[in-house]
Amino acid sequence: MINNIFIDKKNIYLSLVLFFIILIFSIWSKPNLIPNLSPDSYGYIRLAKDFQSDISEIRPFFFPLFIRMCLEINEANWQKLFLIIQLVMHATLATYIFFLFQKIPLKKGIAFFLTLLIGLNPSLIYYSTYLLAESLFAILTTLLWIFTIEYVRNMDSNKINYTYLVLIGLSSGLSIVTKPIALFIIFPIIFSILLTTKSSWIVVKSIFFILIINFSFYQFWENYKKKNNPELKFELLDSIEHGINMTALRAGMVDYGKGTVLYNYIVENGMLDEAKNFKIKMSYTMNTQANYLDFKNSIPWEIQNDKSFAIQIIKTSPLKLFLSSISNWHSFFTKRSFGPGNESFPGMPNIMRRLYYSTYSLLYRPFLLFMLIFSFYILWVRKSLEILYPSGSLILYASLTVAVLTAHGDEFPRYRVWVEYIMWFCSLIPLGFLMQLLHTKLKRV
Repeated sequence: MINNIFIDKKNIYLSLVLFFIILIFSIWSKPNLIPNLSPDSYGYIRLAKDFQSDISEIRPFFFPLFIRMCLEINEANWQKLFLIIQLVMHATLATYIFFLFQKIPLKKGIAFFLTLLIGLNPSLIYYSTYLLAESLFAILTTLLWIFTIEYVRNMDSNKINYTYLVLIGLSSGLSIVTKPIALFIIFPIIFSILLTTKSSWIVVKSIFFILIINFSFYQFWENYKKKNNPELKFELLDSIEHGINMTALRAGMVDYGKGTVLYNYIVENGMLDEAKNFKIKMSYTMNTQANYLDFKNSIPWEIQNDKSFAIQIIKTSPLKLFLSSISNWHSFFTKRSFGPGNESFPGMPNIMRRLYYSTYSLLYRPFLLFMLIFSFYILWVRKSLEILYPSGSLILYASLTVAVLTAHGDEFPRYRVWVEYIMWFCSLIPLGFLMQLLHTKLKRV
């Protein structure tokens, strides 16, 4: 059945139609083909032009390597080339999901519609038009998810399937050298493999093989930096100190950092009383207090990243810090998405633009979280564990790490792109089965 999905002529035709609809719509969102830039973009460009730059202390090499490839191919128009490639990757990955829906199984027409919902998702399109690592990271993570599902489905208890093992190792390893937050992403994958396969020596060897490939990329990059930038010494806090500091301030924990640079700055500028009054208030969306953002932005960036403050907080009140961080967790699923602005989609009628944005806003809130929960229940009842465990474990890993390491929930829409393809595939499963049920009943009538 699975092989028939890929060789079916109607499927090939529909997949091509899907690909071009998604690609053309995505290009329409940014017709000048010049990617949007953020402050982080300049660091990636700098590293792409010089891999020995000191920015390599906090930026891995794979996304800058992608930029470098575009520069080498056509330096004059590299930005347009970059954007076209990124949009083509988005359209291609979304199109492959069309086949995954059919493996559940859902009918072609329903799978086509659900895939369009993913491919035209304004958040995925928005970040596909940015010169940021988020889109490439999302693609690599989604490929890791796909290869894991296929590995489990094609598992043979008598021999090792090296093809999928290599693909799993490559996609997870490249994820690490795209965004450091993926450093332990392989462990949810291993956990899901163990849960869906019988323990055996074959499985143990397979996991060992994956781990070697996975961490080889990280080790290569670290060795390269040691050789070419021996003065740079990477420390874990270099990546997470800002999130720790801002979470502590947002939770009113300023007094736990007495004697540090950040604390002294707050005292010297008469901001201590305001800092003490901050308190995290639980809500469905966990919207950040407006005065907190003004407070945060009034502190120089270098002082916001005061390492001594982060160390002091970890030493004096690690549990309170963790609980404050994790209080945001559920809002990873309830924050509405960003989308292309008013300059996108030239010629699109305003009513169509409002309908497009508002429809997806409703899909994100309030429906996304409930659809995900319902989807996991359906997968459990149907015993589709090869989809349930990799999906659930990757979404859990991404949401928890982002919640713990991010300064505040307003940044979740950007960092959530990491697992948007996976989340929306899962969340649309209940809608797919509902449509299939209604179609069957109408056909009988």
